[in-house]
Amino acid sequence: MAKNGMSPRDYFSLAFGSMIGIGWVISVPAWMSSAGSIGAVIAILITMCIIIPIGFVYGELTSSLRVSGGEFAYTFKALGKLPAFICGWFLILGYLIILPWVAISVAALIAYLFPVMNSIPLYTVLGSKIYLPHLLISFLMVGIIVYLNWKGAKQSSTFQNIATLLMVITFLVFIIGGFISGSPTNMKPLFPSGNLSSGIALAIASIIFFMNGFDTIPKTVSEADSSINYSNLGKAITGTIVMGSLLYVLIVLSSSFIMPASQLVNLGELPLIAAFETATGSNLLAGIIVFGVLMGVITTFNGFLFAGSRLITSFAKAGFLPKIFSKVDSRYKTPKNSLIFMLVISVAGIVMGQGILLPLIVMGGISFLIAWFFMALSSISLRKKDPNLHRPYKAPGGIVMGYIAAVFSGLLLLLMIVPGTPISLKGIEYVLFIIWAAAGLLMYAIYHKQYIQIEELTYTKGEIVNE
Repeated sequence: MAKNGMSPRDYFSLAFGSMIGIGWVISVPAWMSSAGSIGAVIAILITMCIIIPIGFVYGELTSSLRVSGGEFAYTFKALGKLPAFICGWFLILGYLIILPWVAISVAALIAYLFPVMNSIPLYTVLGSKIYLPHLLISFLMVGIIVYLNWKGAKQSSTFQNIATLLMVITFLVFIIGGFISGSPTNMKPLFPSGNLSSGIALAIASIIFFMNGFDTIPKTVSEADSSINYSNLGKAITGTIVMGSLLYVLIVLSSSFIMPASQLVNLGELPLIAAFETATGSNLLAGIIVFGVLMGVITTFNGFLFAGSRLITSFAKAGFLPKIFSKVDSRYKTPKNSLIFMLVISVAGIVMGQGILLPLIVMGGISFLIAWFFMALSSISLRKKDPNLHRPYKAPGGIVMGYIAAVFSGLLLLLMIVPGTPISLKGIEYVLFIIWAAAGLLMYAIYHKQYIQIEELTYTKGEIVNE
């Protein structure tokens, strides 16, 4: 780290822009269909209450442990080698799943404005037709964002700030336009016709996946400005969770005014945009919303690429992966090999299409839950082992908040893994989970005997540098 690094505003834009992407356009109608309009609001608020304790834990550990790598590094400090590997291994999976899925969404958004893109079909994978223009647009976006990240953290964070601001402005257009052009009579049903708790549980299972993003901050702490107040990083994490949740609530309420959920779910790949255009009768306003969603998609990709490349590099530097992934660019000091690897994975995912990627989305949710669970356990362990550790940002309630975060994240994890629950994995998802876990066991068997070295961040002449 050095002067002119990332500021608290940069970190908030990174986290908030990563959280609010395209998921709301696709998934809000499904949340409303499962839980009803008011039930979906309740599901969001419950999810927020579940994740806020986890955010408190993240804030405390990020401000207290001056190490590079984020969750797995904190887990190593608190719990040891194997828990650290499990945490980092599944986090990498989450990031690798998100990137191609988001990249494909860029082409879908542009095709909404320019339907001519839905031409020159090349092949079909699991019912998903792949068009040449879609591939080219997704490849172009990925190439540009990878290039910005290669050039340096400041270029990436500046872009993130601008794109996040534009995204928020267009969300306000959608929310206000929905309330004005819609009607409260469209909100029915307010709750699911069947079992209320099951409907809300199904919505929560999906919402969790779209609430991550705040966890990009710990992985990029080595990019912070040398004068940064570390307590502000904790505030940025919890602030992202609260503001993101409240924005989702407003989007659900506005959407429920526009059109009943039973009609929304039948409006194609981008149901909320189609419904908004129908309700307002304005192609221009719909185009503005598409632009805002596009900004959200790009900030999500940029944020997770930025954080994920640092995660993989730190994981390799620690000794858990081949050292080739630890290399940084000699000129820009950016994680070039990790960026190349994530570029390759993104391109491969784009080529395979949504038909293959959709079953992986739930896997992404489990990956983040695993990391959240280990972060909660780490905070408890450190509170016991090192009660006098300097904590610029302290979780309210101290160790009790750590236990609350562990119970919430652990319970959700069990409900997803144990068969027969409303949110448990399906057949193909269990297979994918087992495959990734087996690959992790193999990787750990190869590298577990190596000396694990976590990169410390220390102050030198007023600046923070990597040792």
